[in-house]
Amino acid sequence: MGKSNTFFGQPIFSQMINLLDKEQIDRLAQECGTDHYCKKFSTFQHLITMVYGVTSGCNSLRELSSGIVSYGDKITHCKFDYTPRRSTISDANKRRDHSVFEKVYDGLVAKYRPGLSDSQKQIIIDKKAYAIDSTTIRLFQPIFECVGRNPSNGKRKVGVKSHQKLDLQAGIPVKVYYSDAREHDSLFIQNQDVVHKNEIAVFDKAYNNYALFDRWCERDIFFVTRLKDNAKERFIGEKDLLGDTPDEVLRDAKIALPYKDNKGNEKEAELRLVSYYDPQMNKAFYFLTNLFEEEASQIALLYKKRWQVELLFKKIKQNFPLQYFYGENKNAIQIQLWCTLIALLLITFMKKQLTKRWGFSSLISLLQKHLFTYAKFTDFFNNVNAYAVEFTKNSSVQEESQEKLNFSSG
Repeated sequence: MGKSNTFFGQPIFSQMINLLDKEQIDRLAQECGTDHYCKKFSTFQHLITMVYGVTSGCNSLRELSSGIVSYGDKITHCKFDYTPRRSTISDANKRRDHSVFEKVYDGLVAKYRPGLSDSQKQIIIDKKAYAIDSTTIRLFQPIFECVGRNPSNGKRKVGVKSHQKLDLQAGIPVKVYYSDAREHDSLFIQNQDVVHKNEIAVFDKAYNNYALFDRWCERDIFFVTRLKDNAKERFIGEKDLLGDTPDEVLRDAKIALPYKDNKGNEKEAELRLVSYYDPQMNKAFYFLTNLFEEEASQIALLYKKRWQVELLFKKIKQNFPLQYFYGENKNAIQIQLWCTLIALLLITFMKKQLTKRWGFSSLISLLQKHLFTYAKFTDFFNNVNAYAVEFTKNSSVQEESQEKLNFSSG
């Protein structure tokens, strides 16, 4: 039998797990106290088990635990100390605080974000742009508080709301917060840790808060959003459009929007209003911002980039098992959501190393079938056709050898 040149000493899933810093995770577990009274199933073991589950598309604890068992000794190459039982995973999801997985994710973002940033995606050179939005992940049981009024049929929309701040250059969420589905989106951006000085936040008009916008103007925090249809603006002045201004820019004006402060006093936020016509949609858009020095066309382009956060939500929901959860309590659901983001980050970083262009869905679909294939990730996905031929040839040789062995023994 000929010797294969495609063999690699570690399965692909092991190469994915090697991106995790076990020592740092152990330190975080010690700080959070999540390994107290733990004999075998440590925080790190819990993490790689959940990452395997969400990456491989397991829809239940039974499927997760039996999937690990089916790979036999291969799991030892992926830093699994042993095969956990369903009850062990279930108890850990219930008792281990989800905050440790949040800290693991934040550490991975700090480590791999520079390598994921693409300078070509930057629109305004001296400021970082972020898209902010939320999505509701449906649940079958009212574990989190419901949203909306009680309908006549008695059934309410239940779910957990994921608020995310997306780095438009790196393409990954850098700030994530989970809440009940009933919580309003605007509460997320009011947190002082979400948007910082000299950053640009891009969001839809559901987040509009004129008092907050006025405070941001004083703190050099910038934003781009859309004007609400019922806004009662006061016209201040209009900026002359230069000759090289694109025809799509209809108007560039300064307006004042009224609001009441905490003491009930009437105040106004002076902001910029850019009217822009989109010929493809045959519709005029009205953008509200405090970026007074940038070109009007750039304001429209910035808001257009906000759609990346919608694509991110679609990517997460379509490629990871979020229709079914491995536990029926808040902590278990949040652990699975954090591990989904960790898997997303690791796969995104691995995808960045490839020279062959892959769609994320196509990549993860093939990855799920070859998690425990002993091939180097970059070589395999850059030359997947060559690997397919090699694996087919090796399988044929093994079948011929087995037939000869059976014939001689018969």
